Amino acid sequence: MLPDPDVTATVARISTLFSRATARPDDRGCGRCFSDEESALLRTPNRPLPDDLVLRVAAKDPLHWADQPRVLRRVLPRLVVLLVDGVDIDARWCARGLAAARWSTWPADESEAVEAFLNAWWTHTLRSGASFERVAEVFMSCAIAGLLVDPWLATWDDEAARSSVVRERRERCIEDWWEDLDRIASPFPCWWGTDESEERAVKTLRSWMGCAERSVH
Repeated sequence: MLPDPDVTATVARISTLFSRATARPDDRGCGRCFSDEESALLRTPNRPLPDDLVLRVAAKDPLHWADQPRVLRRVLPRLVVLLVDGVDIDARWCARGLAAARWSTWPADESEAVEAFLNAWWTHTLRSGASFERVAEVFMSCAIAGLLVDPWLATWDDEAARSSVVRERRERCIEDWWEDLDRIASPFPCWWGTDESEERAVKTLRSWMGCAERSVH
């Protein structure tokens, strides 16, 4: 069961929009990672997909497919359900698949549906009292999917102003990210954009972390 009306509505919208999506008729993907039967299933509309296949399609290197955006559209209705569920999945790598599919360039109704889902998923995560590990994972996933951090940080600040639990989770995440940044140049594990876009994201995140810390003290 999905967690709240906003998430449920965005998942339903994606299900409707992409119900007839298929992989390209001649796209058989990487034969070492996907069987002929799996590839055929992805080329067939309206057939239920095994969760394992959905997650592998989303999380594998996008270069496994001749037309990765079409394949991603095919798995998207089930993928969003699995992202919300969050069990036995590293959402950040699935978000990389979304970024590689360049969903923001899709037709307006499709791109708006994906954006609405990401916003609803992130807001729900903050409001649900999820662990700081889960909050960090969903934030990173939304940032990786959209190749931006600003909108997700703005929502976080808005929710933190209303909730001590959200503020506490924010403090824990910031503490972890400072530690990460002491060791590595970027806390984003699988950014699928240009080096410059990742550098901008890290710079924006650093600035926000500093401001958030000052607002607490």
